[in-house]
Amino acid sequence: MYRVLLVDDDSAERYILRRFDWKSSGFCVAGEASDGKEALQFLTHKEVELIITDIRMPGMDGLSFLQELRQKKINSCVILLSTYSNFEYAQQGIRLGVFDYMTKPPADNELRLLLQRVCSYLTSEKYLQREIAAKYEINTEGIAAKICRFVLDHIEDSITLESLAQEFSISRDYAGKYFKQKLGENFNEYLTKMKMEHAKYLLRSGKYKNYEISERLGYASPDYFCRLFKLYAKMTPGEYKKNIDNKK
Repeated sequence: MYRVLLVDDDSAERYILRRFDWKSSGFCVAGEASDGKEALQFLTHKEVELIITDIRMPGMDGLSFLQELRQKKINSCVILLSTYSNFEYAQQGIRLGVFDYMTKPPADNELRLLLQRVCSYLTSEKYLQREIAAKYEINTEGIAAKICRFVLDHIEDSITLESLAQEFSISRDYAGKYFKQKLGENFNEYLTKMKMEHAKYLLRSGKYKNYEISERLGYASPDYFCRLFKLYAKMTPGEYKKNIDNKK
């Protein structure tokens, strides 16, 4: 199940949302908060995949809360709720990277359809790339971002430090030192991590067997791939797939 945090200063509104049949959509309510500050405290010790927050709240409102989430690199999917249908608030939220905007209280069928889109997004390559960018604090600017984007775009190709250096017209030694300086780990360590994250994406899709994923990622031995995956994810590919299936 994907975890949801409900944030609203109106307890009655939270109650209405809490009564929704979350389980049938693959979600569960992990917690509630009455404003942004309380929500941030909750998120210091628990992770959630989805946050549904009111815009207008005393203390820290929804937009200020969203800004804090981005500054703290908390990459949960966010849906804004408000009784105000003024698109100005939606525009501000969109600029801050919200997933969607709804007037409250949302109708059950409307929320159910939105949750279907959230599920699709949470299993998408786009979400993976956003998680990686947040984890490594990569700006959309500069050569570090371009290098990381190149790796992600060619993750199923044969990538080496030499090919990377050639792509960006820099020396192999400089590429290696630059990568270590900016990301704090060497290129091969980073490449393996990204391959394992891509393996998670392929496993979530449910379309591929272990040996097929191993081949797509350029590993000659499925056993070697499985050892790498377990070392990285602390579970086997089969165990990871089982956990994903249990969330659906």
